[in-house]
Amino acid sequence: MTYLDVVPTFEIALYAFVTLLFVITGFLNLKDLQTLRQEKWTRQDTVALILRTLFFAFLLNLILIVVITGATLAYVGILRPGVTLQRVLPLAVTSLEFSFGIFLLIGVVYGIAKWKDWYDLIDAED
Repeated sequence: MTYLDVVPTFEIALYAFVTLLFVITGFLNLKDLQTLRQEKWTRQDTVALILRTLFFAFLLNLILIVVITGATLAYVGILRPGVTLQRVLPLAVTSLEFSFGIFLLIGVVYGIAKWKDWYDLIDAED
């Protein structure tokens, strides 16, 4: 029963923590790139850098959710701690669907931005 009570809070904390770490890193990277390429930097480059940061944040979130869900399902399936797999599986699938949906949405936007060459200035070598 413990897993069923903790899931939403745990996932929210996981998303908040990982995304916050990536956003802080992206903000510091943004400030460095703005000072290096001051004359060429535009708002499009800022949006592109934010998209890249969010893409990798949600990729890490998806990986962590898959690992934690797999470990939980293995624990319930192997040790049978009093919770049936039918009770845990819908909750696990919902977590995976939500995480994959956000990752897919950000991934499509990131892919379109990459296709439109928004990252030329960001990836340019000095």
